[in-house]
Amino acid sequence: MLGETLSQPFIFLMLILFGFGSGIIFDISNFIWKLSKCNKVLKHFLDFFATIFVFIIFFVCILNFNYGELRFYEFLVFFAFFAIERFSIGKLVEKIISLCYNQFIKLVNKINFRGKKNDKKSS
Repeated sequence: MLGETLSQPFIFLMLILFGFGSGIIFDISNFIWKLSKCNKVLKHFLDFFATIFVFIIFFVCILNFNYGELRFYEFLVFFAFFAIERFSIGKLVEKIISLCYNQFIKLVNKINFRGKKNDKKSS
């Protein structure tokens, strides 16, 4: 019992890191969804697999770092930092992705417009 008690700060730190990492998984899921032009079916598919992946990460974290002992504070810490990432850094990342995506689409449309303009001149 003493070994588990001494390793609780390390377990706490790992839960924080994995909680933030799990939030990043949902950021990646939203980025892929935006790239697919907001397809609703793909959104449900991505959310389902991201949720399953987050629970697998939580399970593996508990299994590896806390020797399989499940306590309430572990749920609380993991999902609290998951929520903090989603509502703070996640929103910031989403705005940056949106700006980059909009600039990328504008650049592609500009290139396509010039290409179509050159095709008409050569005809």
